[in-house]
Formats: sequence, C-alpha cells, structure tokens
Amino acid sequence: MIRIEPISTSPTIVIDRTPKNHPQADAIEQAWQALCAQNPRYFNGQMLAFDSYDPTTGVIRASVEEYKHHAVRDTVDLGISLLATTAIITAPDEHSESRYLLGQRSPSTHRYGNRWELGPSGGVDVPADGTDQLEFDAIVNELKREIIEEIGIKIGACPSATIALVHDDAVGSVDIAIEIELPTMPALDRSWEYVDCRWIPLAELLDWAAKHPEELIPTTVALALRLNT
Repeated sequence: MIRIEPISTSPTIVIDRTPKNHPQADAIEQAWQALCAQNPRYFNGQMLAFDSYDPTTGVIRASVEEYKHHAVRDTVDLGISLLATTAIITAPDEHSESRYLLGQRSPSTHRYGNRWELGPSGGVDVPADGTDQLEFDAIVNELKREIIEEIGIKIGACPSATIALVHDDAVGSVDIAIEIELPTMPALDRSWEYVDCRWIPLAELLDWAAKHPEELIPTTVALALRLNT
C-alpha cells in the first residue's frame, strides 16, 4: 500500500539512539545470511527507522536500527520502516518546459529491480554521535550526496522544497520527497544502481504511469499523480 502524506513545512528529524532489543535473534540471523548469500552487495550497518511525523511541528521522529533488521522483513517482519529521501529533480529543456529525471533501477537492487523511479533515493545516514537532530538543510545535503554517488550530478545552491512523506508499506520505507529545481539539464553518469536515466515531461510520465504502471515503482506512480494536482 502506498500512502502520500503532504508536508507543508520543512521537516526536522529528531533521532532516538536508545538501543533496541528484538526477539527471534536466531531467525533474524539465518534470514540475513540467506540474503547475503543471494547478493554479496548486502552489508549490515546502522540506519534510521521512521517512527512518526507530527504535521503541527514538522518533526519526524526516527530511531537507530541495524539494517539487517529491516532487510529480513520478508522472512522476519519486525515492523521497521527505513527513513529515506527521494529526489524529484526538475530542469527546463530547450523550450523552457520542465522535465523530470527518472532512473531505471539495476536488477541487483534490493527492491523493484529494473523498474523506473523518480530519484535518486536512499536512506538517511545516521549522523555522527552527539548529533540527534537534522534540520532541513542537512537532509537536503544528504540527498545531494546520494545524487552525486548515483548519477554524478554535483548540485550547488538551488531551490528545493519538501513535497510529501511517501509511505510504502509493502517494502517498509518512508521517503521524504524533495523537489530540486536545476537551471539546466546536466549530463548524467551511470552507476550500479541505475542502468539508464532519462528526462521526461510530467504529461509523459503520467501517460506512462497510466498505461504501464508495472514499469515504474509504485511510489513514483503515486508521486506523479501528486505532482499533477
């Protein structure tokens, strides 16, 4: 199930670092080792898990978790949702029409392999010890680092705004969707996460989502409809 939760203010992430104890430790470890055997790219580490969002204050509450506790959800579901960001990158074409950047996910990605998405996207990194709050500028900087890593675009100062929280209950993720407006369409690099990229107008994206939604990740379909309102 995909849920779009509108955000009208720039959010702040408040982090709870209290250690978590989960039952079924043996089952978790067995499921994790099975995932690692299937895909050697898997590695465990810390991640931020989404806990709640308060629209009156703009505060997103998150907690620190181990990634493997989220990755094994198909076998051992601990109810953990990854807190992530999704970039909605726009740039004008030669006719000054806005185009949206889409990337085709690699077959080796954990979820939705080969499908197209508005992006890049990725989990919000756990900040260094002693930092228990991330303001909006820090969240945008996290996303900019993801953009450099995945498509090679170095983004300086440019307009950015939060569109919504996107809840994907099927895979256990909550993305902060942030629109970033570029002055021109830059050249794009490829990475292991994206096998192809393209710039398309919103009307073409909506038509694609209507005719072949199975080629897009579900959150991109939902966001396209949101952008059209």
